[in-house]
Amino acid sequence: MAASLQPLFSAMTFLLLIASLIGSSEAAGIVQYWGRGHKEPSSLAEFCRREFATDVNIAFLENFGSGQMPELNIIHPWPSSSDIESCQNNQTKVFISLAGQPNLTSVEDAEEVAAYVWNTYLGGESSDRPFGTAVLDGVELHIHSGNTTYLDDLARALKGYPNVILAVAAECPIPDPALDATIRTGVVDQVRVEFFDNPSCQFVPPNDTSLLFRSWDNWSDYPGVNLLFLGIPISKDIAPEGGYIPPNVLVYHVLPYLQNSPVYGGIMVFPYLHHEVNFQSLLRSYARAA
Repeated sequence: MAASLQPLFSAMTFLLLIASLIGSSEAAGIVQYWGRGHKEPSSLAEFCRREFATDVNIAFLENFGSGQMPELNIIHPWPSSSDIESCQNNQTKVFISLAGQPNLTSVEDAEEVAAYVWNTYLGGESSDRPFGTAVLDGVELHIHSGNTTYLDDLARALKGYPNVILAVAAECPIPDPALDATIRTGVVDQVRVEFFDNPSCQFVPPNDTSLLFRSWDNWSDYPGVNLLFLGIPISKDIAPEGGYIPPNVLVYHVLPYLQNSPVYGGIMVFPYLHHEVNFQSLLRSYARAA
């Protein structure tokens, strides 16, 4: 089977392949991170060309509140406007991922941070735009600690600007301790849930999907969830507490179940810390499994 698929695989575009893997719905997508992986391409444009993704998060814009604006913390040279526009021209949306330790003290504080992000990375105007004239497509809140008060106000403020796609990266136990109030606002476009490193709601090898599916169903019905993404690691090393799903299990058992959900949005993959296995090789594994 693997040998017979090789000519087909080489002739297919990544878009057609991913459609066969995660569903033909226009909403289905692949989310990846760029900016912190030592083995990923240092050029964002090259990353978008090499690693199939519908959404790429630039990781991370860290630490904000109490009058402090978030600071860009990536290990590569900052992408140019042409890098970002290259991704967007190839139908990849580019997000800035807000992370670190927030410390918002008021609604006004949250609105000031939102205005800074809008003017510096999105469609606003500033004399200090790290990515030049490029306009990013959206913002992800990747917050798991710190003072999480007023994050819901930050979300409302960000969505008050035109054409901003808002996403959150949540943990799978419900409610998420940092982002629950934000999700419940209803203004979040994508809820990307990390179904790993959480034994109560992740896949258990070799074939137990019960906890994962129960958590997915609970998230599917949760107030404020408009599109739901399955967050998974692409290697066991990335998830020391478990949750790695072998490609054959993902293709034959997990994705067909998830695709029945009306809020299914796609998958979010986490290679950015180690990047020992690039996503292209994982797609080859999917093709062989199929």
